[in-house]
Amino acid sequence: MKLYKKNITFLLSGKGSNLLRILKQNLIKEKFNTHSIISNNYLSQDIKNLIRLNKLDLKIYENISSISLKMLEGTDVIFSIGYMKIITKKIINNYDVINLHPSLLPKYKGLMTQKRMLINNEKYYGFTIHSVSPLLDSGQIIYQKENKIKKNDELLLNSDHKKLEHQYVFKELVKYLN
Repeated sequence: MKLYKKNITFLLSGKGSNLLRILKQNLIKEKFNTHSIISNNYLSQDIKNLIRLNKLDLKIYENISSISLKMLEGTDVIFSIGYMKIITKKIINNYDVINLHPSLLPKYKGLMTQKRMLINNEKYYGFTIHSVSPLLDSGQIIYQKENKIKKNDELLLNSDHKKLEHQYVFKELVKYLN
């Protein structure tokens, strides 16, 4: 039985639907410690309420323009989930950093992945969890999950994509940590 639970720092920029899902699942399964949440925006009220109601002991950094190594002290793994900024080489070189990317890498690195998939008439969409390297979305692939695109509709594709991530990301994070 594993006694040590790794300390995870989550990086995000958006609403945090994946983070909320991960935190809820971890409340039940207790697979890791959430060390901190760092966002270059403000956290959603849903995430703040979950933390407050469950008395989660973690550090929160909101509306942060840059991440310092001091913020990360005590972190074992950094998981970027919807973080829309480049992670510095100093952080990459000092920490185990992984990223959730909304395409089947190596295709569609960067932004606007669903829109580009539809423009190019792709048949499948999916996500990739990969190690972060100094080159954008170019680190070693840890896990990928794909599904068939139902129709050329960006809103539907975005919704289907989130559902796919919500179904698999926590499980794959836990596998990675073990």
